[in-house]
Amino acid sequence: MKEIVYLDICCFKRPFDDATDERVREAEAVATILEATAQGLFELVRSPAHDIENDRNLREDRRLATDLWLKAATIRASAGAMSFERARSLVAVGFSSIDALHLAFSEQSAAKWFVTTDDRLLKRARAKRDELHVAVINPEQLRNSGRRII
Repeated sequence: MKEIVYLDICCFKRPFDDATDERVREAEAVATILEATAQGLFELVRSPAHDIENDRNLREDRRLATDLWLKAATIRASAGAMSFERARSLVAVGFSSIDALHLAFSEQSAAKWFVTTDDRLLKRARAKRDELHVAVINPEQLRNSGRRII
């Protein structure tokens, strides 16, 4: 059985950032993750939270590119009462509404990893790790994991 990965929308946006930025390694790691997904090494999740955030992107080129990557997802999380209730409980412990939705959908889809480049979200997730049912990591952590899955 393939392991499931959920990429936060910021991961799909990282490849568009300035390549001279210190976070270029994250962009490279995201590209590696997307390539590994295309090769079938694990399954990628697409959720309504992805669609909500991506639809807000004013840059059409980036919105369309992100949509193409999301179309490669083999797992589709669906909105329902349980996911919204879970998101509300995550908001109650300090996550933003959109982050809580992403986390709820990642848990619903049984993702092993929730991958994000959002430092604030990573910090909050570390502080609230006992409240979560998914490992929240950055792209480099997945690329450099001891399991060497990619």
